Amino acid sequence: MVALADTIVNTAASGIVAALVASAVASVKAKGRWVVERTEQEKSMEEAVRAGMRALLWRELKNIHEQAMDEHGLRVADRRQLESVYAAYHGLGGNGTGTRLYRDAMNQPVID
Repeated sequence: MVALADTIVNTAASGIVAALVASAVASVKAKGRWVVERTEQEKSMEEAVRAGMRALLWRELKNIHEQAMDEHGLRVADRRQLESVYAAYHGLGGNGTGTRLYRDAMNQPVID
């Protein structure tokens, strides 16, 4: 009778432990999926912000370039601003027409 009671207790304990372990594993898996989904969303949002910043910086490069062309040169402060804007633009992966605008404006004489 004692052996039967021990067997029942051991079986019940094993079942409870198995259920707890299964629940913990399921919880960890669910959390892992949530973290992966969250990371993908954050990456997507970060890329959207980077693309938006590149677009705004490109627009500023264009504005400075137009000013340089209209005035046939750049003031020292405007050259510094151009360098700063271009460094940020290039750091975000911008190139191509933004680089052309930068070089073209930097080739203008300094006026002051």
